[in-house]
Amino acid sequence: MRLVHYADKASAAPRDTLVYSAWIINDSGEELTDVTLVLRSFTNAGMEDLKYASGPSVLTLGPMPAGGETELVFTYVVTESDQRHAGELISAMAVQAVTASGAKLWDEHDAITPICFPT
Repeated sequence: MRLVHYADKASAAPRDTLVYSAWIINDSGEELTDVTLVLRSFTNAGMEDLKYASGPSVLTLGPMPAGGETELVFTYVVTESDQRHAGELISAMAVQAVTASGAKLWDEHDAITPICFPT
């Protein structure tokens, strides 16, 4: 099982809307159950705890067949505070699941978006 997590822009400025995709891919060869996306943290360079503007209300998925995949989408509007801290936005997510044979799987991936200054 893999998690591929990324933003739709290579960098962002205040008032930009970022769209974060979290792709959960079952490459385990077995059906997965208890597939859950875990929102680990979302911070700027000032270590402020950020909140997504929108996203799915349910992060636990039903069974996922071998070879199955699903995308969960989140948005965030970059703020002036994010720019004052410069640096980058870090969206850290993980996915956990259980295989049909009972093995517990875990994968994590961070989406890092540099903050740019308007020209």
